[in-house]
Amino acid sequence: MRERSASALAYVLFAEAMALPESQRGDFLDARCGGDTRLRTDVHELLAIAARDEVATGALCGPAHAGADEESWVGRVIGRFRLVERIGAGGMGVVYRAERIDGVQQSVAVKLVATSMASVAQSRFEREAQLLARLEHPSIARLIDAGVQDTRAWIAIEFVRGKRIDEYCRDLQLQPRDIVRLLIRLADAVAAAHRLLVVHSDIKPANVLVGAEGVPKLVDFGISTALREADGHSSTVNVARMFSPNYAAPEQINGTPLSVATDVFGLGALAYRLLTGVPPYADAQDPIAYLLAISQRDVELGSQAARTAGRDASLVRALRGDLDAILAKALERDPQRRYSTATEMQADLTRYLDARPVHARTPTWAYRVKKFVSRNQVAVGLTALLLIAITGGATSAALQARKASIAQAMAARRGEFLESVLKSADPRSGKRDLSLAELLDSAAGALDDKLSEEPLVEASMLGLVADTDVGLGRYPQALAASDRQLMLLETHDGGALDIGRALTSRGRVLREQGIWLEDEKVMRRAVALLRPLNAKPELARALFELAAVLAHTDQEREAESDYREELALEAAGPPELRAHRSYTYYALGGLLTNLGRYREALQYELESIELAKRTMPADHQDLLTFQAQYASTLISSNQPAPAEAVLRDVIEKDTRVSGADHKDVLLTQSLLADDLVELQRYDEAAELALKAASALDALLGGDNSYSLTAWQTFAIATCSEGDFSRGLEVAQRISAARVRLYPANHRFVHAAAAAVGLCLYRAHRYAEAEPILLSAAAGLEATRGEHYRFTQLAYRLLRDLYEATGRPDTARSYSARLLPDAAHSR
Repeated sequence: MRERSASALAYVLFAEAMALPESQRGDFLDARCGGDTRLRTDVHELLAIAARDEVATGALCGPAHAGADEESWVGRVIGRFRLVERIGAGGMGVVYRAERIDGVQQSVAVKLVATSMASVAQSRFEREAQLLARLEHPSIARLIDAGVQDTRAWIAIEFVRGKRIDEYCRDLQLQPRDIVRLLIRLADAVAAAHRLLVVHSDIKPANVLVGAEGVPKLVDFGISTALREADGHSSTVNVARMFSPNYAAPEQINGTPLSVATDVFGLGALAYRLLTGVPPYADAQDPIAYLLAISQRDVELGSQAARTAGRDASLVRALRGDLDAILAKALERDPQRRYSTATEMQADLTRYLDARPVHARTPTWAYRVKKFVSRNQVAVGLTALLLIAITGGATSAALQARKASIAQAMAARRGEFLESVLKSADPRSGKRDLSLAELLDSAAGALDDKLSEEPLVEASMLGLVADTDVGLGRYPQALAASDRQLMLLETHDGGALDIGRALTSRGRVLREQGIWLEDEKVMRRAVALLRPLNAKPELARALFELAAVLAHTDQEREAESDYREELALEAAGPPELRAHRSYTYYALGGLLTNLGRYREALQYELESIELAKRTMPADHQDLLTFQAQYASTLISSNQPAPAEAVLRDVIEKDTRVSGADHKDVLLTQSLLADDLVELQRYDEAAELALKAASALDALLGGDNSYSLTAWQTFAIATCSEGDFSRGLEVAQRISAARVRLYPANHRFVHAAAAAVGLCLYRAHRYAEAEPILLSAAAGLEATRGEHYRFTQLAYRLLRDLYEATGRPDTARSYSARLLPDAAHSR
């Protein structure tokens, strides 16, 4: 306590001493410090800092007045710009709006660095400007030019027409979630700067402008400093301490090195101001009071500050909990206790929006459960079914077979089983933070022991376990649970309805792994069992799974018929069945794409996306799947540019939700690689396809259909960028695998052959390429028609081959078969 008082008194004496002429400060300190040598030393150190860094102290102790009284530069020419009007001034210099004079219509903001900064070595300034020029982000005002004129260093940056972010939020009366969305963009911009080893160090409302389109722009990186010295041996730089009261981090005041944590504090202070309506330490009414406050005490909780400021009660409630925790962590006085990066803060803000647990809060069990429920209503619904099935009775078949008294007796034992499963996840059990996968494994392992006398109940539990494992991408575990479920149902007279449901569930497991031949047998049996029962929901789901299999095994006509039958069932069924239409539209769109009916496919796929958006959050896995397929159809219809934007958005969201190694993420990466091939960005395509293919191999096995597709894209990209030997080797391996795994006339076989032909053509091995491409073109035309994407690829390659070998008439015959929008060459 003594140390805190002495430090606070030192700041008070420092402020008083600064108001005195230097010649009087010694007598002043003799009188005020007496024999307290430590206190006197503290004050002396503060005065020494002020002497070394006069500009920074001036910024703290009063309004920025650098250049306030200097001659106006309006009308003068700086570099390629004429200064039009002065628009601001600060501790670093003066800012003018300027226009280009070299014939290019462009307005910029030109900052003239203060005279006190002109002594900075030009090489250091140029190095800083080069770093700033590399900053490319939608929420960073970009550097246009820089130089030195009349001993004044200057920089020209993008002129942003917009409001200060605090005014923008106030005028539009933005709610906390909308403000958080703006902060997420800004955090992403700051993280982008940090990746280039640049720190802003002056994040505040005046340095964030929001345009009419609602995009925030971080401006004034002119005072940013590289986080690494020129020799590359230091990770931080002790830069001149230019800072703004109410938004300055403690290290900007006490002279310790700045780092990325300084910008995290700045983001936190900005977030605090926007969300609460007041700055941190709002009671510190003058700069010295702020200096004392930030050095001596933690910031007040945001919800409490908002309540004190008289903000609306609903806002105070919105701030309590997660946002309070996020703000407090970002504004920790010790940099080591803040978020270590802007990306970490961005991730927590995103978790808040998604109703997932934020890392800033202590992860109690009750808190995690609350977040899981709000985030995963569908999954919790399944868990509720599990609870009902265990505690309330068995499946319908099981209840029919037993008297009520027996069912009640068994319910008690089923309740004991549920309790034992839940206890395994209790933090007091010593097993903290159990994952859902671990809980599923525990439940599946205990089912046989705990429910051995109720095999049909156990079967229903195994079905739920299998479905959940599929959602987690745990396919071997899902198949094991499905095997056990079907065995129990079939050996204990489970009935056609329950067996049909179990077969449909198993079909989904097989579909997710691309095991089509076994899947077809399973789903034909499921449909045969369910059709006579008039069980519309169950039959509709089985038809959906069967059609998916048929669509992937060159049986599109039958698949289309099944999808349309399913749509009829959905239209006549209960609301929950009609809600499945978005999935059926999505699947039908994919089928029509494979048939080359792109216009129809895009219509169904857009409808599926619109229906899904009404009930699903933006990062729901199923919605992301619909969007990825829509992008796939865009690629097939020769629209790769818009497809790229869709795919990158899907990958970003899906990675955040599912993890980078989830099958869906990997498949979308493979699809993006395919799109990059169409855009002729072969090196990017090859790198991404290799990453996706290798990961899919590890997840699903080397002969899996999805893995082979990714490897085929890699082969095409590699051959197209000139690495013929490697690309051809992979293409031939994929072709051999397709021949081994599929019927001779399957489209996959012909498409793989076309890839081999492409590699041979690219390597100028025309004699070898010609027969392979002719066979592939004929096979694809017969199975898929002329409009199919790979059919068109084979036509293009044959056209180019005949032109290269001096056979123009034959080349023209293939050119005539090309669609007008697909007549380009790769």
